[in-house]
Amino acid sequence: MSLPQKHWIFDKLGIQFDRTQPATNTRPSADAKVDDHYQPLTKSPDSSVVSQALLQSVNKVFEQHDTPSLCLKVPTRSVSTVDKTSIYRWTDENGQVHFSDSKPKQQVSREVTHRYASGKQYFRLNLSSPEQGLPTLLGEYLERDVNAIYGYLSDRMEPNHLRQVDLNLKVFNTPHGFEAYRLEHAPSLTSVAGFYTSRNNEAVVMRQAHDQQTRAIARHEATHVINAGLFGRSPIWFNEGMAEYFEHYDYAKLKAGTTQSNPYILNYLASLAAQKGLPSLEDYLQLSDTQWRANDPKAMYAMAWSIIYLLQSHQEGERFTRKLLSEMAENPCTTLDAVSFWDNHYQGGLAKFERRWQATLQKAVD
Repeated sequence: MSLPQKHWIFDKLGIQFDRTQPATNTRPSADAKVDDHYQPLTKSPDSSVVSQALLQSVNKVFEQHDTPSLCLKVPTRSVSTVDKTSIYRWTDENGQVHFSDSKPKQQVSREVTHRYASGKQYFRLNLSSPEQGLPTLLGEYLERDVNAIYGYLSDRMEPNHLRQVDLNLKVFNTPHGFEAYRLEHAPSLTSVAGFYTSRNNEAVVMRQAHDQQTRAIARHEATHVINAGLFGRSPIWFNEGMAEYFEHYDYAKLKAGTTQSNPYILNYLASLAAQKGLPSLEDYLQLSDTQWRANDPKAMYAMAWSIIYLLQSHQEGERFTRKLLSEMAENPCTTLDAVSFWDNHYQGGLAKFERRWQATLQKAVD
């Protein structure tokens, strides 16, 4: 049973337990593909401590890619490969019931693992902080966020397409530590707040001034790790769109399965559209990785987010998404003809979806 699963069980039971997240070491590896880094357009307003205006004032630093010549689908396992763990129950002298994953030495306890252990495990999270260790609450929030992302995806995929992914997430507390690690593992990058390498399937994040920002960047990079495990090298509009979608997500709405809008991005796209500054969706979906990155990055990321957002906001889009995920899981690393796929699997084809997309942008400024 994974740590997030144990935390979920204890939280559901209202049980107090040790939430300390120890620092661990991840295995170093030479970098094969420096993939994804992003500091977002805006952050989800999930805390009253940091205002939306402050989060939007953070400068966006865009991802840089060293695209590999071969598709690298990272190793995965069956979701039935579950980490072994134990859960013990005991009652103290005051009659208070306690649960723990280690057998207490001074108490008479009873093992109750069979009641709570899951038969499936969708990811193994290795969260580490090489410098000073993660604050307890931040570490738990990051685990919770990643668990919710994978749960959201798994609800939309066929059971036989699900694979257990190793998710190595490394958080640096200082720019010096992050920069030293970047120079060793991703020397082709310049000023970044996070990156993903497929060789060791690792997302690396620099801790930000506010934990919300750190979590948002981590969600973005973690999504790339999950995508790599499930689909191999996916279309850039999908890979970045999903990462943007989860980066901007509020945890409570993600768990509830509701679709979260982002007025800032929609208004930005509507403004560009009014100035004839956006390509058509047909042209956008056919951009190669090189062409995509040669365009205005802010517009490219925003369009990617808007496509995934719109797909999740109506029934036909959800149905299409399930077909898309199934296609990519069955044929990892293959080149997807997105326009043809839309025409064949979305009622009314890409033309109808684009009309809905344009109407969504117009509604944002009406």
